[in-house]
Amino acid sequence: MDIRQLRYFIQVAERGSFSRAADHLRVAQPALSKHIQEMENELGVRLLDRTARGVSATEAGERLLAHAHRILAEFAEIPDSVRGEATPRGEVRLGLPGTVSELLATPLIEAARARYPQVRIRVVEAMSGYIREWLTRGDIDLAVVYAAGDPRGLAVGHVLSEEICLFAAPKALAGAAPQGREIAIAAAAALPLILPGPRHGLRELLDDRAGAAGVALDPAIEIDSYSQIKSLAQRGLGFGVLPRMAVEHERRARAFRLWRFDPQITRDVYLACSTDRSLRNASRAVARLAWDILRGLVREGAWTAELSPEARRAAPFEML
Repeated sequence: MDIRQLRYFIQVAERGSFSRAADHLRVAQPALSKHIQEMENELGVRLLDRTARGVSATEAGERLLAHAHRILAEFAEIPDSVRGEATPRGEVRLGLPGTVSELLATPLIEAARARYPQVRIRVVEAMSGYIREWLTRGDIDLAVVYAAGDPRGLAVGHVLSEEICLFAAPKALAGAAPQGREIAIAAAAALPLILPGPRHGLRELLDDRAGAAGVALDPAIEIDSYSQIKSLAQRGLGFGVLPRMAVEHERRARAFRLWRFDPQITRDVYLACSTDRSLRNASRAVARLAWDILRGLVREGAWTAELSPEARRAAPFEML
């Protein structure tokens, strides 16, 4: 197995078709099929499922795909590294939770294209827990994650802390609205709540706070999607609990009424990379750019949150 075969495999797996990959690579389709077959024979596993509609990576193929992206990115950086050149180039794989991606992905990609034209950012979205696993395995280079937890194996920079709040559509209240502008977690537990499921990071945070207050959360609806939690709340089916950033637009439009928790519930947001691998020039450059953009989003009010003491410093951010 060689670098060329890894390039071929990436194109076939991601384009879902031998013919589309062959056109892109300008390689004869039979030759491309032969290379993939040789890889499968060498590894002793099937890498692709072949159907009349095209091809898709098997579980083993997905693992190879992650390795292939990492190997090719490091291979592309060899000349600059050996010559000691500092120009960032190559692919940077960035993991983002969905709500963070909505705010960060576009300005980060735009800024990177303007400042580092030879860097390509590949964004993958998932819940924070999955992103941590990918980062630890080396499937991605950088990530934005919630709650550093046990930081072993990760280098983390605390960017900001965002407030968690209770919200509901005015039509959902029908005399059941909590009094005042604040609510205890124990009182919120008695409401028909719409929350993420037990494995979601936000739900774990809320369960911990409820447990400390001597109550257990028994939501009326569980769904692991911020957009669907908001949609269900808008339909009057209960009270949602989300970061204030996720519902600030609706609050300003008076589509939602918000309550702060007393004591306050906040969630920390970190920029992270693995300590098991040295950070490449391109990844380091994107990390600094992401750090600066995240700080700007908070300062401009696009992200309703508080910057950490680390992020308020004027000094540039360094991962490793």
